[in-house]
Amino acid sequence: MMECFCKSDTEEFMGWFVQLIAPVLTGAKPAEILSFPNNEKHKARLASIKTCIKLNSKLSFNEFSYCTKCTKLLIYNPNILDETLRDKRNIRFLIEQGYPREYSMDAFIKELMFKMQNGIIPDEIGVFLGYPLKDVMGFIGHASLKLTKVNGWRVYGDPRISDKKYNDFMEAKESIKKMLVHNSPNNILAVV
Repeated sequence: MMECFCKSDTEEFMGWFVQLIAPVLTGAKPAEILSFPNNEKHKARLASIKTCIKLNSKLSFNEFSYCTKCTKLLIYNPNILDETLRDKRNIRFLIEQGYPREYSMDAFIKELMFKMQNGIIPDEIGVFLGYPLKDVMGFIGHASLKLTKVNGWRVYGDPRISDKKYNDFMEAKESIKKMLVHNSPNNILAVV
């Protein structure tokens, strides 16, 4: 995995960022979450990211403090996230995890933010990040789902759906990586 905090150059850092969120930009993934230590260097990077996100009409973000140790940024594609969360199996699962009975993407995001602001990264975040529900349920400990492998995340049961999802994420990253050869990160955010 690419490490962002060693990037000293702003353009290099923003290139890393655009590659990281490539699956969200292209619609292959509903959301991504980033964490920034609470120091001046990372506050400046966070400000740069928020400015860049505003260049892209497909993206939204929610920012929150996590245990006063860091700032987290949930970056999402509202259309893809809404489509993901509206899946009846996902809604049923999330309601079981304490989410509102009446579906609203904003209400579900608010509940997720509430849990994380209280120092918990809930296992169901995997649904928001686009991981197959079977893998989220397996991670939580569903008895009928056995760990098959680790490929970007823990895969449980039949790996075919997970492999396709992982490949979609990787293809999006590779596509953006190729675009970065001839385009600035800001240009990519403005046109993708």
